[in-house]
Amino acid sequence: MKTKLTFFFLLLCFIVNAQSPQVQELGKLYMSGEYDQAIEKANEYLKSDPENLDYKLILGRALTDIGKYKEAMPHLQPAVDRDNSWRKAWGLAYLGICNYMLSDFEKSESALQSCINLNATKNATNFAAARVGIFGYDSFYSNWTIIESENIRFHFQNMNEQQMKLYVESREDAFEEINTFFESSLPKKIDFFVWDSRDDAKRILHADLGFSRPSYCIIHSYFQQTKGHELTHVLSHYTSAISEKTRFINEGTAVCFDLEQSNHYKLNKVKDWIRKNDTQIEIKDIWINGGEYAEEIVYPLSGLFVQELIAQFGKEKFLEFFANQTYENAQLVYGMELSMFIKEFETKINT
Repeated sequence: MKTKLTFFFLLLCFIVNAQSPQVQELGKLYMSGEYDQAIEKANEYLKSDPENLDYKLILGRALTDIGKYKEAMPHLQPAVDRDNSWRKAWGLAYLGICNYMLSDFEKSESALQSCINLNATKNATNFAAARVGIFGYDSFYSNWTIIESENIRFHFQNMNEQQMKLYVESREDAFEEINTFFESSLPKKIDFFVWDSRDDAKRILHADLGFSRPSYCIIHSYFQQTKGHELTHVLSHYTSAISEKTRFINEGTAVCFDLEQSNHYKLNKVKDWIRKNDTQIEIKDIWINGGEYAEEIVYPLSGLFVQELIAQFGKEKFLEFFANQTYENAQLVYGMELSMFIKEFETKINT
């Protein structure tokens, strides 16, 4: 919901400040997530007006959002160099993202802090401040220990040397095991923040642990959380261009590959929920309306479902489907067999 509200306010910003119908068109395309069209149109308009900062800024942001960080930066920089208003603020904020994803952390932190100091618009300032927190630039992290392994850059709040060694080894092993399935290539090492205090995390991040931000290759985790869940979110995000995620499949995939929860445990959790609520499981409804169901049923149920879906139809079909996790796309990918599979799964769960 916060993301949608942010997009709404940004759209208003574009429209209010727009100097032409072209800028309004680009702003609407960008805010609706139609990044490829926004890029195509912006490039078209820049041919006749190559110095237009609005065209450049929207192009740079759209390129950032599809992961083309090096390509985005030359289009963001002019807003920083030649403007001193909301354009500069958003240019700085997105340069902060680009540099972070290119592992130039010093430039990233500088750009985000400059955006905050400029304080040109509340939305841009809040946007940059949130990334200062999750990227690890807040002064609170100054005494944390950073350890880099092959695939992960760990940030430890409070662990001794032996604890950190074991933690690094176990997460690296989990990374390798999970990625034998997804075979993902990440744009950068995962920044894995290991918190000793949930209260500190809530204060700095304004969010409960644990969570990941897959597009940024970031995990924030309490030190006692399971090994594979958030790693799976990051690795699975980079299997292919994902057009749509659903809670049921996305969380189910993370639970399936979590490595620490047995099928027996998950099945008992589901059976307990069914008895407590005196109801029957309907997969299609939970799939489509996953946000209306509690974590206590969505997580174990979806984990079991994804595991059996893969066992029944195989890795190749699952990864083909995973790019668009909707029920409708599952019907297209798996065909008529999906209905029978769901019926048999429901029978096993509900009896």
